[in-house]
Amino acid sequence: MMATAGATGRAPQDVQHYLRPGTLQLPAQPPLSLYVHLPWCLRKCPYCDFNSHEMAGGELPEQRYVDALMADLEASLAIVWGREVHSVFIGGGTPSLFSPQAIDRLLADIRARLQLAPDCEVTLEANPGTFERDRFRAFR
Repeated sequence: MMATAGATGRAPQDVQHYLRPGTLQLPAQPPLSLYVHLPWCLRKCPYCDFNSHEMAGGELPEQRYVDALMADLEASLAIVWGREVHSVFIGGGTPSLFSPQAIDRLLADIRARLQLAPDCEVTLEANPGTFERDRFRAFR
């Protein structure tokens, strides 16, 4: 990257300096948040730009997908090791299509691998059409 003179006639500071490991010193690590993407929907909304897919055949690959998510998380543990997670956001798609048992396993697997703050906020996106009272109770 080459520094050039701007409108002021002064060369901008060398940004390469800040891209070198160890040059940016923070007083503490910033809070860590985790986003979990469950990409299936009953149908793809015409306005939706998110990575989401209509359910095919009515059966979600819950166990295989949670296994894949945990493999992905385990591959990233070295980057976040020792940091506390302050929020977990489960989005999509329509995550409320997953069974309460699959969401329970997902959260248990996350807790087994990461340190969640005592007041960690856990959010699950839901579509009202897929979220009746008994299902809501089961997700708690």
